[in-house]
Amino acid sequence: MKIRGTDFVVFQVGELARAVKFYRDVLGLKQEILSEEYQWAEFNCGNLTLALKGGAKPAEIAAGARLALAVEDIAAAHEELKKRGATIVRPPQDHGCCRHLEVADPDGHVVILHHRADGTSGQSNSRALASLH
Repeated sequence: MKIRGTDFVVFQVGELARAVKFYRDVLGLKQEILSEEYQWAEFNCGNLTLALKGGAKPAEIAAGARLALAVEDIAAAHEELKKRGATIVRPPQDHGCCRHLEVADPDGHVVILHHRADGTSGQSNSRALASLH
């Protein structure tokens, strides 16, 4: 399994609209994506995308941010992680625009292994997300 780079960092938020307003209007970040249907927003932070996932419960918010690392092949990464004894939190999921799985570190921090359908990594996923509509 080869990590290609960081795709994004995601914050779980209770109210997406309130969080979007803060990051867009208060911090001045450029909003790339807003999907109320998926409760998802993405902001361009230069060398990294900040994603917001709305509708989170207090325990999810308290769990902190999640790091998404880009990989070439989700199925191969899944098999390799199982062989290494990793704690798989969420098995591979296919969302059309991307595939991902979630693994927990020894302290319970969730790391997302992610592959975009268009092969990109490290920038906003607006083209891929737009293909869902």
